[in-house]
Amino acid sequence: MQICPHCSKENPDTEAYCYACGHILPAALPGLTDSTTKLADVYESLEPQRRWGTAYFDRKSRLQLAFRDSGESLNLEIAQSLVLGRFHREPGVEQPDVDLTPYDALEKGVSRRHLMVSREHDTVVVMDLGSANSTYLNGQRLLPSEPRILRDNDELRLGRLVVRVTFV
Repeated sequence: MQICPHCSKENPDTEAYCYACGHILPAALPGLTDSTTKLADVYESLEPQRRWGTAYFDRKSRLQLAFRDSGESLNLEIAQSLVLGRFHREPGVEQPDVDLTPYDALEKGVSRRHLMVSREHDTVVVMDLGSANSTYLNGQRLLPSEPRILRDNDELRLGRLVVRVTFV
């Protein structure tokens, strides 16, 4: 067994990433015996491993939104940030980047600019934009403008529109 230097949890010797926090484990760093080895080079050489609930979101990952009621899904590439909501014709109000209208957004209480999804390093963060009918992450209401880390297989509820989020 090896101990994670970040959270102190025990992990099998064969693992490269901590099951609890996703931090890189000592077994994955055999090339760091030389003080001139760059940590970035070691990180680049490792193959990411996804586990249920991981917050790790690499450069090639995309978000897949699976809409509960319709069975449809939508893949999103997150370069920096995206605003989810519904398109409208009201002058002076900025349009969202992703239109959820085809998924019954209006009927289910999704605001015009409901939720921001943004990339922060190797994670994805969601933030409610002061929506009228709130956003819930795994059943917990998000406070407006409070960023929360999104994990693989989380459930988001925008008003009454329920979405399962997976990292693909």
